[in-house]
Amino acid sequence: MSIPTLQYKGYALRAYAQRTLPLYRDPYAAGPHRYASVVRIDAIPPGEGIPRRYQAEFKGTDPTTDVDAPERAMQYARDIVDGKVQPQML
Repeated sequence: MSIPTLQYKGYALRAYAQRTLPLYRDPYAAGPHRYASVVRIDAIPPGEGIPRRYQAEFKGTDPTTDVDAPERAMQYARDIVDGKVQPQML
């Protein structure tokens, strides 16, 4: 699995997605898939400060595909950099 990385306004943005429902250990579980994401924001060059990590908060419903989760997490990270969202660090 690759980790999507994007350079945006002097920052390197990374998104980590993980399926939360149904659980991987239960192959017979029914129901729609749900994903949670964590975004990491690093300054460029990397020596300037510590990386910041945030739990992505999705408006509406959680992502239901493994492609949609990182894309929505990257948009969330761009909103953080732009100052549209004021999240709490992990």
